[in-house]
Amino acid sequence: MSVTPARLPPSPSGSGEARPGFVPLSEQLMTIVNSDDGADLTLNQLLARTTDRGPYGLIILLCLPFMTPVSLPGVSNVFGVVIILLAWRIMQGKPARLPRRIGERSIEGKILAKVIRASIRVLKFIEGLTKPRGSAWIRSGNARRFNAGVLIFGGLLLAAPIPPIIPLSNLTPAVGIILIAASMMEEDGLVVWFGYGATFAATAYIGTLIYLQSALVVKLWHQYSDPVAAYLRGLFS
Repeated sequence: MSVTPARLPPSPSGSGEARPGFVPLSEQLMTIVNSDDGADLTLNQLLARTTDRGPYGLIILLCLPFMTPVSLPGVSNVFGVVIILLAWRIMQGKPARLPRRIGERSIEGKILAKVIRASIRVLKFIEGLTKPRGSAWIRSGNARRFNAGVLIFGGLLLAAPIPPIIPLSNLTPAVGIILIAASMMEEDGLVVWFGYGATFAATAYIGTLIYLQSALVVKLWHQYSDPVAAYLRGLFS
């Protein structure tokens, strides 16, 4: 199985231009789809064939279903965990690979092709928005570990047990995750700050929802449990 070539590092001149051989992730994915003739593929195989750009692209793809005001019930928890697992590998500097139970499950080629083709337009927009620029810090190991930690935190926000009827509960963390992942993929030291801001806003919003949800649960608990407790006390008094 051939490996699609990855993007080479930016030129040392600091111009922000990539060296010859740059292949956008959107083109890598389309090459895989068009060359496999509908063959089934696992997520780990997909990660291997997109090399160093694969984990960031998969993280972005996992967030795209949440770019709507209404949450998808039962999906954000699973996708949030997958994002956390990928970000953990990034933080450790290890090749992207998911646990066998998730990563080795075969995905029907036709379904995968439809998902990728539907996401290409968004990926191309993100690739046009981001480019290598800003401080060299974004390419350092410390930045990789820090930003991977932000992605892990974003995955936790996405997987938070918030009722799907509450609007924007998936959208707000998904925006931050996409911006951080895209900035890491393209080594963009400018867009990453928008990712930090979006993650901070998502933290405030999700934190408020969790607080209100907890307060409501406590109130309902006292509302229904106090009369029962009083009745039981009357029986044994």
